[in-house]
Amino acid sequence: MSHLLVGESVSRHFGGLRAVDRVDFHLDEGEILGLIGPNGAGKTTLFSVAAGSIRPTAGRVLLDGEPVSGRAVHRSVHHGICRTHQIVRPFARLTVLENVLVGHHYGRPAGRSRDPREILDFIGLGDRADRLPAELTLAGRKRLEVARALATGPRVLLLDEVVAGLNPAEAGRFVDLIRQIRDRGIAIIMIEHVMHALMSLSDRVVVLDHGRKIADGRPAEVANDPVVIEAYLGGGNHA
Repeated sequence: MSHLLVGESVSRHFGGLRAVDRVDFHLDEGEILGLIGPNGAGKTTLFSVAAGSIRPTAGRVLLDGEPVSGRAVHRSVHHGICRTHQIVRPFARLTVLENVLVGHHYGRPAGRSRDPREILDFIGLGDRADRLPAELTLAGRKRLEVARALATGPRVLLLDEVVAGLNPAEAGRFVDLIRQIRDRGIAIIMIEHVMHALMSLSDRVVVLDHGRKIADGRPAEVANDPVVIEAYLGGGNHA
């Protein structure tokens, strides 16, 4: 079986620090993959390599068998990989709709068939199209971040802590939204501090510790893995 996205022995070093150390991973069509680990485990670095934000020191990432790592971010977007950011980054002087139009303009040519207004309706911001991002709640700004990413026509969507910081009701609605995005045929990799949300959404979970992959399996299997439990208990806070 061929995988949609594959990381082959991905490493990223910062001087003498091995933030990611020879990690293999894969993502299949229609799958939600959770990425977890103690603080400093290398999650964000691996996420950024997969998104094209930083180059790997060694190894590579492939989409449909074609190398995509080490290229500029806009090239990754054109190939169908787009990410959100933990700290949302809307264009403050553009309206909600104009923010989405930016994603639409710079997105994957084959993925531009969807109307940006339809994306806003889907994401729950249709009635806020002419507002500025500053007028939105935190949950609204996170939805806008996702809408802008969806407007690029991604095949792979990387979600960076989109549930963190929301109240329980908002978080529940976001969990439903992520499932709906997957139902539209978009594969997802997510980092999330809200563990119950990540575990309920993920088909598989990859666990990193000190830059290395220590587990890869179903959420229930990973949660009961002694190696994973030891990494969390010995490593301090959850990530």
